[in-house]
Amino acid sequence: MAKKDEQTETEKSGNKRIILVTIIVLILIGSGAAYYFLVLAGSSSAVEDSEQIVAESEEPELLETLYLQLADSFTIQLRDSGSMMQVKLALRTPYGQPMIDEISAHEIGIRAALLESLSGVEGATASSENFRSLIEPDLRNAANAILEEQKVFPGIDLVLFTEFLMQ
Repeated sequence: MAKKDEQTETEKSGNKRIILVTIIVLILIGSGAAYYFLVLAGSSSAVEDSEQIVAESEEPELLETLYLQLADSFTIQLRDSGSMMQVKLALRTPYGQPMIDEISAHEIGIRAALLESLSGVEGATASSENFRSLIEPDLRNAANAILEEQKVFPGIDLVLFTEFLMQ
């Protein structure tokens, strides 16, 4: 009978060990799964977010060419001169209405950048025959820089002078 009691106790202690090892294994598996979902999956969503930002600034599909007339004119005192220049500008994009919507959404920043570029114009430069074609790339780059800052594709391909007055 003593052998049966010893054997039963040995079986019970063996069963306890198996249960204890099983619990430890389950805790380790659960910890590993929690680590994966909380740490590794979180970092992969950050990678997906950065890929989405890159995708947003990729070149959109060419659609119809549209123009956006900036409502207010720009009045600038020319550097090194007592002259004033007043211009009205329009922006052209070959990327259709979605790009016009983006440009409109950031119009205040674009206007500020255009004004900054125009404020550096000297009187002698403004009175030259090809002034508008000389300054257009600078204006286009200034407007597109604002779009790039906002993670929008720089889709302005031309800045047009719709009114030009010098006094």
